[in-house]
Amino acid sequence: MTPFLLESFLAVIGGAIGGRLLVAGVAGLVDADEHGRHPLGRTAVWATPAIAAVVAPALWWWEVVSHALRPNGLQDPHADLVIRLAAHGLLLLLLAAATWVDFRHRVIPDAITVPGVLAALAWVAIWPRTLLPVVREVPRSFAVPLREADVLGLAGPLHGPWPEWLAAAPGLSGLAAAMVVFAVWWIVGTAPSATGDGRRSFRTWLLDPRSLVAAAGTVIVAGGWLAGGEHWRGLASSLGGLAVAAGIVWLTRAGASLALRREAMGLGDVTLMAMIGAWLG
Repeated sequence: MTPFLLESFLAVIGGAIGGRLLVAGVAGLVDADEHGRHPLGRTAVWATPAIAAVVAPALWWWEVVSHALRPNGLQDPHADLVIRLAAHGLLLLLLAAATWVDFRHRVIPDAITVPGVLAALAWVAIWPRTLLPVVREVPRSFAVPLREADVLGLAGPLHGPWPEWLAAAPGLSGLAAAMVVFAVWWIVGTAPSATGDGRRSFRTWLLDPRSLVAAAGTVIVAGGWLAGGEHWRGLASSLGGLAVAAGIVWLTRAGASLALRREAMGLGDVTLMAMIGAWLG
């Protein structure tokens, strides 16, 4: 089997598996009907994996074969294209799950967006080339600038000029800035757990989902900072995307709520955009 046929076959299989996982995940977040039947309906159970099995190879053709995200004549290494495709496929599954639950219950659950943000930060820190492709111009004294393939970093192309204060280890300013961005998202985007009578042991606090999110995020940010290089730059771009996307929607929500004198939109919209920004940078 040629690599082309093998990848197309794997795209179909991966899409079908992703669609089945989507059904299973959403079913756990959507209430069953009054008769106790499957909350999504029999049609959705079999149709969703079938649709995903068609969408996945179409996305593979568009991103990997056609290089549609790189319209400037430059090409990325094949491995980078496949990794970016996998990231975008996972993002599409998360968005589909959030949309599905929102249609049924008019809410975007943290159970989707919070793990989505953590997964995005970790993924981009490990594989920075997942970020959106751009063209980087390398100045040359004897000719016109050389055009090279790059991805979108926090301050332009990922491998372009970088602000000194955002340097990785041993400087601490960049780490402090990254931790502040994550802490603000954590405070705004994760709801405190119900505590009953208000008394909580240290063990209960330590195992609280919100505490686990804080610990996981701290490990990801600190790990990217210690790794340095393009891993740290990719993580910084992901955090920048999170801050900008969530910040725009939060400001819109705050302004509209002030004008209408009631809540204009829920925080779920803010956390959803935070997740998208974290994946795309």
